[in-house]
Amino acid sequence: MFEQAITTTKIIKADRLTAKDMDKLIFYCGGEQAYPCIIVDNNALLSRDKMLDNLAKMRKVEILDRVFPDPKTGDITAMVDALKGKPVNVVIGIGGGSSMDSAKAVAIVLSNGGDLDDYLGATATRKIEKRDVKLILIPTTAGTGSEVTKVGVYTSHSGRKYTLGNPLMQADIAVLVTDYILGLPPAITASTAFDALSHTLETIWNRNATPLSDRVAVESATYILQWMETAFYSSLSGTSEGRAEMLEGACMAGTAFSMTGTAAVHALSFIFSEEWHVPHGVACAFTLEDVFLLNMKDEKTRQQLIKIANVLYGEDDEDKLITTLFNRIVTLKKKFGLPFTFSDLNIKIDESRIGELFDKSLDDPKMKNNVIEFNSEMVINLIKSKI
Repeated sequence: MFEQAITTTKIIKADRLTAKDMDKLIFYCGGEQAYPCIIVDNNALLSRDKMLDNLAKMRKVEILDRVFPDPKTGDITAMVDALKGKPVNVVIGIGGGSSMDSAKAVAIVLSNGGDLDDYLGATATRKIEKRDVKLILIPTTAGTGSEVTKVGVYTSHSGRKYTLGNPLMQADIAVLVTDYILGLPPAITASTAFDALSHTLETIWNRNATPLSDRVAVESATYILQWMETAFYSSLSGTSEGRAEMLEGACMAGTAFSMTGTAAVHALSFIFSEEWHVPHGVACAFTLEDVFLLNMKDEKTRQQLIKIANVLYGEDDEDKLITTLFNRIVTLKKKFGLPFTFSDLNIKIDESRIGELFDKSLDDPKMKNNVIEFNSEMVINLIKSKI
């Protein structure tokens, strides 16, 4: 995995992770006086849970599980409060994006004080100035790429979702454990795969794109598109094909968008998560093909998309290649059972409220990253087309 060369996070790949492995990793990071806090979600994962049980017999460890989708600042505060007076010097997040983002936030608030809300939004009253603990992230889904990014996504006390980004939120170590994703059910396999794919594409159609980010994004998009269907069908059959590849592909995608940030798809997705609690990957998949068509009008973006199609389908007419790539994404959405319309989401929306709800996305820095500038009319028309 040559992307290791362009991230400050050390990436370790392993088929499985034992308690002895984890104990060794904690010692290497925290020394003889290592005192770890491990943050996990409440979803049962037999191999992880067995490892944690055995680890607790080997050393003193704090295990916190106040983790829910779209982590709330109040839950972060509660976990930080639970650690007061304890000499924690290693924070470990094991889980999907919510667990890893929660671990990032706990590490930051432990080191800088205050409430996580103080760091969010344009009116933030605190800055991230230091991190006094080591940070290790271990994904159990193949999608968010949070293990190699310097950002986290949080729900404030007001209910708004915010992206918080700072180099000090970058993990010291990411461990990709194939065993942890072998049991992912089809629905999560599908939604997280589209989250990873959207990361690659949004890196490409991004105002912050560079030749380096373009190359990593094109390569990771190609890799993900080669493996995501295999991984999905292996989740249906209970086999393992494509799982390790998707774990690596999602990590590659995280490395890519960490350089640029995300764009319109993610800005729109936040509204779905705030208003209707649509799972993040599903919300990203919902508008992906629509934003694809709009951004294809940018010639540089179009040429990068053609590079992806060239690898997947060989040399051909450019228009045909773009069409084939677009159709492939739409076909995968259908095969994966992901939504195209509000009725697919079981959401009823009053057309008169579209502007009120979705114009909020225009103030999102992620929307401002998009290479094609969105305005209110474009957003409203896009959302209307989904009714």
